Amino acid sequence: MSWKNILSRNGLLYVILDKEVIEQKQLDMFSLAERLLNYGVDILQFRFKNLSDNLALRIAKKLSKIVHKRRAVFLVNDRVDIAYLSEANGVHLGKDDIPPCKARKILGKKKIIGKSVHSLEEFNQFKNEPVDYFSFGPIFGSSIKPFLPPWDGALLKKVIEKVKKKYFVIGGINLRNVNLVVGMGIRNIAVCRGLILSKDLKKTVSSFKRCLKEVS
Repeated sequence: MSWKNILSRNGLLYVILDKEVIEQKQLDMFSLAERLLNYGVDILQFRFKNLSDNLALRIAKKLSKIVHKRRAVFLVNDRVDIAYLSEANGVHLGKDDIPPCKARKILGKKKIIGKSVHSLEEFNQFKNEPVDYFSFGPIFGSSIKPFLPPWDGALLKKVIEKVKKKYFVIGGINLRNVNLVVGMGIRNIAVCRGLILSKDLKKTVSSFKRCLKEVS
């Protein structure tokens, strides 16, 4: 199944493999990726800070092979070069990363480019850029990015009603509040701590997927 077919669906569960969060739980990055894919996760993103380029590339290459064997989607956070060299499906760009149009020139038309959007102003700035999906957040307070204020729920709902591309919502989502998210009609979510730090990965993935299925 191609990444285009995967992104065309709804009810997608997108998990961020944040290296610091995974180390906090004392988990192995690669076995965690295998388990999450076995449990039904659709997209994995490798997120890292303060790694040498060589180490980041080695990890990304191994993750890319693991994910592609399962015919899921693998993305790299921020780094277009690491995404390209690891043969990832694409890259996820943040506020201070290179513009999507330049990333597209490097990666080509067949790769995925995702873009974080933290405000209405940012959405208006990037809505016509060559991106395949938007990630709106945080929807709740996020311990990974505590400096970002959450979206106003009413404003977010108005914005996503106008989005013509695939979108995900991210930021502090867990099993206690996911029903509030899907209650807004949101069909695809991205999670990190709310899944990786859970006591039962399989049960948590199943619960997230079940909630998403109800609105898909």
